[in-house]
Amino acid sequence: MAELLVLPDSKKVAIDLLGLAMPDAYVASKLPEGKALNAVLPAIRVLRIGGPPDMRGWSDPATRDRPRFSIDCYDTTDGAAMRLALRVCAEWELLPGLSTEDGIVAGISQETGPQDRPEEPNTGVARVGMILGMSVRPPLPNS
Repeated sequence: MAELLVLPDSKKVAIDLLGLAMPDAYVASKLPEGKALNAVLPAIRVLRIGGPPDMRGWSDPATRDRPRFSIDCYDTTDGAAMRLALRVCAEWELLPGLSTEDGIVAGISQETGPQDRPEEPNTGVARVGMILGMSVRPPLPNS
C-alpha cells in the first residue's frame, strides 16, 4: 500500500523560505500592532488568500497545493517598502526546487507586481504589496 501524502502547509513553507532568504526582515503571517510593528521593520506579512489543491488522490505523488498569497512589505518610507517588495519578488523567483520539512516548491507565479497599499496616515509605516502564487508538493516520504 502506498504511503499517504498529506498536503503541505504552504503558507509555512513560504514564510520559512522567505525568512531564510531575507534574514534582515521580519517575516510572518501576523504582525505586531502599533509601535511594536515599527520596532521590527522591515517586515513582510504573508496571507493566504486562496488557491486550490491539485489532487489525483491523497497518495499520488503528483498531489500539490497551489496557494495564492497577498504579501505586504512594510518599512519606514515608500521607497524602502518598494525596495523590500522588489527583493521579495526576486527571492520568489528562486524558490522553485527549494524545500522545507513541510513541502517542496515546484513552481511560482506572480499575479500582480508590487503596488502601493497605503497605511493609515501618521503611522510612520509605508506598505507595498503584491499577489504571488506557488505550487507546493508534499515532502518526499522518509526524507
